[in-house]
Amino acid sequence: MKFTIERDSFQTSLGKIQGIAERRSTIPILSNVLISGGEGRIHIVATDLEIGVKEITGANIVEKGDICISARKLYDVVRELPEAMIEIQREENFWISVKAGKTVFNLPGLDPSEFPKFPPTEGSDCFSLKVYEFLEMIEKTIFAASTEESRFNLNGIYMERMEKEGRDFLRMVATDGHRLSMIDKEVSSTLEKGVTIPRRGLIELRKVLGDGEEEVTVSLKENNCIFKTERNIVVVRLLEGEYPDYQQVIPTSNDKYVVVDRKEFISSLRRAQVIASERGAGVKFYIKSGLMEIKTGGPDVGNVHEETTIGYEGDPLDISFSARYLLDVLNTTDAEKIRMELKEELTAGIIRPVDEEGYLCVIMPMRP
Repeated sequence: MKFTIERDSFQTSLGKIQGIAERRSTIPILSNVLISGGEGRIHIVATDLEIGVKEITGANIVEKGDICISARKLYDVVRELPEAMIEIQREENFWISVKAGKTVFNLPGLDPSEFPKFPPTEGSDCFSLKVYEFLEMIEKTIFAASTEESRFNLNGIYMERMEKEGRDFLRMVATDGHRLSMIDKEVSSTLEKGVTIPRRGLIELRKVLGDGEEEVTVSLKENNCIFKTERNIVVVRLLEGEYPDYQQVIPTSNDKYVVVDRKEFISSLRRAQVIASERGAGVKFYIKSGLMEIKTGGPDVGNVHEETTIGYEGDPLDISFSARYLLDVLNTTDAEKIRMELKEELTAGIIRPVDEEGYLCVIMPMRP
């Protein structure tokens, strides 16, 4: 095999797959990438047997073939090369030469036939949407997914098709038992049942897809979810096990509506978190007509108290929440105003951006 390629393009493609190839594994070949060349482009493949990525980029193919080489070593070499164009060639005994100008690296490789076969990529297409729209849905839910290994069925985002008022919607939900985030977007879909995509797979997907106007097509094949764009294919093994009935935890009778300026609320919470984070304590909210007091602290760490103007008319309410949980929600939206839907001090609250339909978060209160 022999090809030439523009360094910056090659480095970008190699960088996208580092998170998968660098994962610690008892199978040494998984720290390598497989590079195949033909028809004016190369395919760069990395897998950890749960996530597979194929990055497609243009190159001048002098001789078709395959090479298998350490992902980190190749990335480090390419990053340090001085010239714009690189020549890659497979030598005897699977060694690989990397040339740029007057610089030549000779690196050991492995037999490409030993690299795991890439999973099937032709599944039943379920839906397509713009990459930036899909990534927005992920960003607004993934922070709420559980990271506890013991709750493996919550370690991802649940995705299903919904029908509302005769229209098709794609829904994504994530929860860790203390909070829940849910977003609906109008998308025509043929998803027959809900699936749970692991959190780590989606983190790697974000790196590979980048951001843009191009479309990503999502399909299913056996127990895999397949994401395709013109330049990328990502295959992620789905989580097994039933996802809990998340709708049961979404309150339906919260009747106290508090409207607050998002940026002001973020600033107040960040100040409160300086004290609250030292004790792992919640932040107390004293809510009354037109005003919200925010307090936290104790005799050993000090305390903080401030007031902010809100839109609220109703009976006073005292309630405590985790400042970090609230900030996670507020940082996912650009909405000017946020609405908190509350009821009692031990009833879960709903957080919604005002004028942004289809997105809500549920947060369990902390005991005072």
